[in-house]
Amino acid sequence: MTNNPQKKQTEKKSKQKSKWSRLNHWLHLWLGLSSGIIVFIVALTGVLFIYCDDIIDGLAYDSLYVSEVKAQKLSPEEILKAFKQQNPERKASYYIIYRDPERTIKLASSTKERDLQFSWIDPYTGKVLDSGKAYDFFYVIAHIHSGHIPFGKSGNLIVEISVWIFLIELITGLILWWPKKWNKSTKKQSFAIKWKASFKRLNYDLHNVPGFYNLLPALLITITGLIIVNKPLGNATHKILGGTPKAYSLFRDIKPEYDSTKTFAPINPIIQKLFSKDESIEQVKLSVATKDSITALYAVTAKNIGLKGVENGKTFTINRYTGQEMEIPVKVMNGLEIDDWTMNLHIGFWAGWIGKTLTLFIGLICTALPVTGFIIWYGRNNKSKAASHKVESQL
Repeated sequence: MTNNPQKKQTEKKSKQKSKWSRLNHWLHLWLGLSSGIIVFIVALTGVLFIYCDDIIDGLAYDSLYVSEVKAQKLSPEEILKAFKQQNPERKASYYIIYRDPERTIKLASSTKERDLQFSWIDPYTGKVLDSGKAYDFFYVIAHIHSGHIPFGKSGNLIVEISVWIFLIELITGLILWWPKKWNKSTKKQSFAIKWKASFKRLNYDLHNVPGFYNLLPALLITITGLIIVNKPLGNATHKILGGTPKAYSLFRDIKPEYDSTKTFAPINPIIQKLFSKDESIEQVKLSVATKDSITALYAVTAKNIGLKGVENGKTFTINRYTGQEMEIPVKVMNGLEIDDWTMNLHIGFWAGWIGKTLTLFIGLICTALPVTGFIIWYGRNNKSKAASHKVESQL
């Protein structure tokens, strides 16, 4: 009997490949089962959040526009005073003014107990036309998505670990999906869903096929989510792209010293100057200074401003005494833009309704993957138990 070194080498490689294949299958199965519920909740709340701005404005549809356009609008100072008179228990945090003269002012406010809401105010009369609680609802959804509700600070870590696991799941899933041999039969099985098959086969296809087509966009959403929540990854992203971590906190620190002998500049000229920067600017968002010691106003100009996303936006800090823009360091400005782009990519705000619709489908598939994966495992587990019981009954 002669030895065949080539055959032994092939057998060794085959065993090694089989070993890695089993490890990949084990990782995909048990990591998926351990994080499935969290991933399902994170994906579902993400899907619910995608159209938050459309829902918020849709519920206030009749109040988005004024009934009559008059010659002169009230100043922002008069608007804020009128709002406080009508809602003495509420504290305004920011408001959005539109270039369109028919649009009402959208003002965000809260109470001591939080109770967030948006109010739509007639800029010509100061009358609050409507107020909606949808803001508070989506605040809760966003905090469930981040894990802050119901677990507090530890919830953020739980979600982050689950998202890292989901990233591994996407990679191990691709390896499991990859056919051992490429032929007509495996191509059809890998790229097409057999709709008329049994429930078991249909569920298997619904896990594998959409999972493959969803891989790259799901990776984008997963990685941007990790950049948002993971400090080392976020810091590395800023360093590579020329930004600075904690850009928003540094931006808020840019302000003049408080001087009780000075008076504040009127806000209307500030708003007009911001609108005049670019014809594409449709909305201006301004913070509300609740104390005289707050010496800067924070402004955003954009085509569209949402709860989290900003389309073609730019950020400014305004000296309240002079009404002039204050210089923002380049790295801080880059950091703000990186944060905006990361969030826009994560929530689908990067391409209007097209971006949102694509993100909706991506999110729905991500939501379904833990469910279809669990059904596959449950079916196989029950089959194994049933086979075991059958053998025992025959003994």
